[in-house]
Amino acid sequence: MMGADEVSLEQEGTMVRTVNLPILSELLGEIPIGRTLLMLVDPDAQTTALFVNAASGHLRAGGDLLYSSINQPVSELRQLFVRGGLNIAEYEAKDSAVLFDAYSAAMGTKSPEKYHAFTSNLNEMSIAMAESASLWPAGTLIVYESLSSMAFGQESVFSKFTRKVISIWRPRGTIVIAAMTTGLHPTSFYQDMKQISDAVVEVKLEEFRGEIVNTIRARSFRGRNADTRVRRVIFDDKMNATTELLKR
Repeated sequence: MMGADEVSLEQEGTMVRTVNLPILSELLGEIPIGRTLLMLVDPDAQTTALFVNAASGHLRAGGDLLYSSINQPVSELRQLFVRGGLNIAEYEAKDSAVLFDAYSAAMGTKSPEKYHAFTSNLNEMSIAMAESASLWPAGTLIVYESLSSMAFGQESVFSKFTRKVISIWRPRGTIVIAAMTTGLHPTSFYQDMKQISDAVVEVKLEEFRGEIVNTIRARSFRGRNADTRVRRVIFDDKMNATTELLKR
């Protein structure tokens, strides 16, 4: 289905559907479908809360969501959606939102979730992904909250896996958010990930006026203009996010 947050733009004679994602579209503008956004994230930043904000806004606007929970149980992720005021169970009931459990397989435990990975083997995961891709309509938001735990120690293999993932999702017209933790991998790996992504956004902690704050900054967006100014991300007591320009 075409979500309420999707619009059409005339670009070089072709109608291009775009999606407006909370916070991210402040930096990148309306995001054309079929794009992959690489998020380079500080391990201590409140990245998951940022992604939940983007995903919640997308769902409220009528979009579809596939969120792969890699570093935490889905039950904890679900609580973040609820804390932000979204009745995620309503969206899960009609399968417009799938909180996919990739955590249990990595931990070697049995998943209590309806949708879960049966293996952490990258080749088997890409096969399963290809088989399920047709179920997701154009404009679906795909979130991989942190891929570093899967990539660590096998960066070369993972780069090939990522290229395969993008080749699966891009023709479907989805928007992929893929997060990688900074400071864990070789520089060459980060460069490779940047080359195969359409946009690069940094999320990190910075000292500002004696306080450590969460910041976000777009580094690039291939073929489009991006606002590269640094913004502070502010979370209220329900973890809802807003931003303000960081003025030194």
